[in-house]
Amino acid sequence: MACRTPFFPFAGFCLLGVLLLSCASPSSPVSRAQDVPDLGNDMIDRVTLSEEALHSFVSADTLEVIARDLTEYFAATNEGRWDDLMHHFPMHKKQGDTTFIKSSKEALEHWTERGVKNRTASAEIVYASPSFTDGDQDVVLLNMQLSHFVEFHPNYDGPRPDGLKGMVESNYGKGNAVYKEAPLAPGDSLPLRYWEVSGLNRIWAVSHVDSTHWCFLPPNFNESGAAGMMGANAMVEALRHRRANDPTSER
Repeated sequence: MACRTPFFPFAGFCLLGVLLLSCASPSSPVSRAQDVPDLGNDMIDRVTLSEEALHSFVSADTLEVIARDLTEYFAATNEGRWDDLMHHFPMHKKQGDTTFIKSSKEALEHWTERGVKNRTASAEIVYASPSFTDGDQDVVLLNMQLSHFVEFHPNYDGPRPDGLKGMVESNYGKGNAVYKEAPLAPGDSLPLRYWEVSGLNRIWAVSHVDSTHWCFLPPNFNESGAAGMMGANAMVEALRHRRANDPTSER
């Protein structure tokens, strides 16, 4: 029987707490961490722009605004500020849909209470596509160096985290994640288990044509019943541009 597991940002909706099918994956080898990750301090301060490897095809001002909003997107996830996180979801595609907002926040709260947490430690943008017009919104494809943790705390009671490799790689890229277990803390029956993500990762930035506020969609958003969030033409054009102009596109 298939079972469903959570995934927030990218988030995504991982990021909206959509439950993805994933129980059939084989267990992954365990890398024993020497130390527990610094959960309190290893949090993103700001999304940076690569000084040496940046290939950007939007204006510097636009990219700065995107980086600022992406920082808030990651920080809201790290801190569990779900109202703020929803502010960075393209609600112009779901205007007036209060049921969607309510159910999304409830899903995020549910899985957080059950011990799942997504935490971004750092992100450096290395590529930004031109802005493509997609109906009532502008679309920019970003690529970045990402340091991220998908954590399963001792109170987590869902499917085995080491069996979620396929789901993790679907969101964060094949070969970018290593499963680890921290030393068992006194008084706990289970250790902190987590996937450590390090590598290149794409994310879609979208903004209503009448706004300078940017929202974000994960790279695989169209696989989660959310294809209506972006037209095929804009997506294809952005992906084609990246293949031709991002030196990291083959990685």
